[in-house]
Amino acid sequence: ASFYRRSLDNKGYIFKPPYRDAGYRGLDLENNTIGILVSTAVELSIGGKTLKPAVVGVKLDLEAWAEKFKVLASNRTDRDQLGTRRCDPSSSCEMDCEANNKDLICVLIDDGGFLVLSNQEDHWYQVGKFFSEVDANLMSALYNNSFYTRKESYDFQSVCAPEAPSNTGAAPRGVFVPTVADLLSLAWWTSAAAWSLFQQFLYSLTYSSWFQTEEVVGDGMEARETSCIMKQTQYYFSTVNATYNAIIDCGNCSRWVH
Repeated sequence: ASFYRRSLDNKGYIFKPPYRDAGYRGLDLENNTIGILVSTAVELSIGGKTLKPAVVGVKLDLEAWAEKFKVLASNRTDRDQLGTRRCDPSSSCEMDCEANNKDLICVLIDDGGFLVLSNQEDHWYQVGKFFSEVDANLMSALYNNSFYTRKESYDFQSVCAPEAPSNTGAAPRGVFVPTVADLLSLAWWTSAAAWSLFQQFLYSLTYSSWFQTEEVVGDGMEARETSCIMKQTQYYFSTVNATYNAIIDCGNCSRWVH
């Protein structure tokens, strides 16, 4: 969904990172930075009715906002007195996303399951990707514990790229035997092509454009998209009151998740 529609349908602020597809590997920088769009709807009360005539937003610099995110995401009661502490798997641990960035991964995910912020710099180039592509084990744990719900739909008016024809069939191929009609048709096309070339030759001599050429693509040579039915899956943030505190499996390791 677009940020405009999401801002109208939701209260508060909507954070929209730049979209990255699964094959994205580099930084698409705008003025040497990555912009995260924050938008909200403007509400007006007229005659006892609430109207939303517009949506306003601002782009935040990822690098500058990540430093503030490290402080805001940390669970510290008094930084000056207690200092920084390492976060061990215990309820009394004070999480510090800045001091323990080697061991503690702090992430901000939007309501659709896309990565918005992280205290890990190697995650910054993945901002905007679906979080399952960044950390599949954590996203699976969030879905299994009902943080996100999933909705599947079908787009019956979608277009798809044509599939390459397969020439590896095992069926025997027959030998084409031209008929009299085919030979006559070939003779007609040959004469028509010769006459067309002769006309082009005369035209080029008349207008002195013998060495001017243009690239022409035949109508049947370009790859045409075809209509298809596409299955779409969307994730939605189901609740804002849920908390999570458990150990999850990450393949050959285990992680404590808060």
